[in-house]
Amino acid sequence: MSQRYETSGFGVRVRCHHEGGSGSLRVWRSQWTPEVIRIETPTVYNRTVWTVRQARELRAVLDAAIRASELS
Repeated sequence: MSQRYETSGFGVRVRCHHEGGSGSLRVWRSQWTPEVIRIETPTVYNRTVWTVRQARELRAVLDAAIRASELS
């Protein structure tokens, strides 16, 4: 996947499916703490199920966040 993800600002939403139904999580970095990658999950119990395609996209988004934090 060659898409570029911008994890600053509002971040990137990644679709998933959890016990409540369809949803998404958000991966983002704050300009005040760029070394911290934040992941907001849709459930309290973190019982999120990922398809292989969704997991690959999440991996790409996380890789982009890590690369950006290394450049900060």
